[in-house]
Amino acid sequence: MMAAFASFLLLSLILAGVIAFATQKGRRRLKWLLVFSLLFAWLALAGAVARIVSRTAATLVTPGGARQPQLVEQATREGLMLLLSFGVPALVATALGWLALRASRPGRQKAPPG
Repeated sequence: MMAAFASFLLLSLILAGVIAFATQKGRRRLKWLLVFSLLFAWLALAGAVARIVSRTAATLVTPGGARQPQLVEQATREGLMLLLSFGVPALVATALGWLALRASRPGRQKAPPG
C-alpha cells in the first residue's frame, strides 16, 4: 500500500509540473490525470494507515482480554506521527497540484491601462 501511495504521489508531482508546459488541449487530459492521481494517493494513504492500525490493534489486547493502557497511548502517538509524516507530503503534493491547475487556467485578459 505504501508503494502505491509513493507512486501516485510522485505521479502527481510530475503531472503538476507538466501541466505548466502543456498545450491547452493537453491540459484537459492532464488535469483529470492529476485529479485522479491525487485521489488515489489519498486513498492509498488511508488504506495504509488503516492496515497499520489494524495490525497494531491486534497486539494491544491480549487473548485473555487484559488491556494494556500504556500501549494504547504509545500506539496513538505512533499513529499520529505516521499520519503526520505521510500526510504532510500528500498535502504538499495536493497544494502544488491545485496551484498548477489554477495557474494553467485561461485567464481573462485585462485591457491595457490608458
